Amino acid sequence: MTIETEISDEMNHASDAFQDLTRRAIATQTEFSKRYLETYWHWQERMQAETTQLTDLYKKVFSTLSTADQIGIFQVWMKGATQRAARDLIYSIESAKAIAKVEPLA
Repeated sequence: MTIETEISDEMNHASDAFQDLTRRAIATQTEFSKRYLETYWHWQERMQAETTQLTDLYKKVFSTLSTADQIGIFQVWMKGATQRAARDLIYSIESAKAIAKVEPLA
């Protein structure tokens, strides 16, 4: 085998390895992007829902003159807020696990 042939073979191997690495990097980045976008849109929806719920809370509280009724409205809202916070925590943990499961480049 001539030196030119050996160099050509080495260049082909290096080129193949680089292309393989590039494909794997793109696949990994695509999977990360997919999972991050899912998480991003989830939190966008949550912020919108929470904003709507707070707006409704303020409307109810300020349209009620009775202090006892206002306290009752706050209690109902707090119960819901606590449940939503628990669901958000679970979602955060599950999202972190899903992102951590993306296979890194080997």
